[in-house]
Amino acid sequence: MKTISFRNVLLAVLIIGIGTGYVWADRQELLTNLSRKQAEFEFKDITITEALDNISSELGAEIVLSDEAKWKLPQGGSTRLSATLKGPLADCLKEMLNKFFMRYAVSDDKITIYPRKELEHILGKPSTKQLELLNTIYAMRMTFGNVSTEFVQNMISKWFEGVSFLPYDVPRRISEIIERNSTGKGIKGVSLAVLLEQVCDSMKCSTWYISGMNFPDQDAVIRLVHEEYFREAKLDQVVDISFEGKRTDRADVILKKLAGWTGMDLLILNKESSWLEEVISVNMQNVKLKQALINIVDSIGGRIEINIRENWIRLYAPVRPRKKESTSEKSKIVKSSGEGYVGKISIPIGEGEDMYYIEFMLRERDLTEELRKLREDKIKEILKKFSKIDNKTVEVTFHPQSYTILN
Repeated sequence: MKTISFRNVLLAVLIIGIGTGYVWADRQELLTNLSRKQAEFEFKDITITEALDNISSELGAEIVLSDEAKWKLPQGGSTRLSATLKGPLADCLKEMLNKFFMRYAVSDDKITIYPRKELEHILGKPSTKQLELLNTIYAMRMTFGNVSTEFVQNMISKWFEGVSFLPYDVPRRISEIIERNSTGKGIKGVSLAVLLEQVCDSMKCSTWYISGMNFPDQDAVIRLVHEEYFREAKLDQVVDISFEGKRTDRADVILKKLAGWTGMDLLILNKESSWLEEVISVNMQNVKLKQALINIVDSIGGRIEINIRENWIRLYAPVRPRKKESTSEKSKIVKSSGEGYVGKISIPIGEGEDMYYIEFMLRERDLTEELRKLREDKIKEILKKFSKIDNKTVEVTFHPQSYTILN
């Protein structure tokens, strides 16, 4: 049996790392390169990930999409774009990201992309049409002379054709604000975003957001709402959620991420929180965000309470808390060769096309003694079958973490 040297593997990894062309500079050097280095790009119908990789190669540093950015792009990292960019890399990157209301942050060794605050005016994953409308709302500058309220309303209806407002009298309120602030000389270079904020103030609303546009012939609706209604709308947004049961997919991490989408505070009411440290696999499509939160907490035995008015989500531990492990026991488990995940439980919820699954992983310590013995016997049986190849006995080294038995 051929043995692969760990030293050779490590050397190969180092060679691959050098071959990427990235120079891991400090933050100040990256900022300097961004502002000084000139470049020219011609992107034609490529994904945003591919575009960022091109800029990364030119810059010599990694550029990555944050999870928040992937959530706020129409097709995540597969969102397509076409752009002609020329000038300092900082300007090229900024111009490309502006279309999607994204920004970048520079750290010591890489650049990370995050969504900008303006995207809070679109619930969930935006469509291309919603992004175009949001761009118009912020980018268009309207100039009015000393004109009548009726004229302003007609112009807004013309400029934003196919867009409705709730309440319906928003255009009239905008006209009144323009008339009130023009002081006989008109008003210059004002955006609809600024006017909407002023209308919100006059109506004692908290914010506005774009709804509709989910179907080809559906008109967009700009809604001015109070904070409680906005929170409820966020909880009611339909989402697709997928976490594959990787080591980073702990229940608490997933719940914090989903709570972040609601904009509400996540509170854990019990000091004992080990029940939230389970690694789970989640696959839910076309489900409301509120229901997704409830399903995940239910699957790990906890209880959830959502208070829209007070702006919090509370998690309560299971009625029967899990047995605490001493420090020495935890140390033993971490070092044990059987600590890896050995199985998965899938819980079907719903029926027909609406059916989805909540899954969580099992460690060896979660198994009963009988199941543990059955698993060991099954592994021995498998190894015995494959211990001879071409009538030649070969040495088989077994590491329990390398095998997963799913029944």
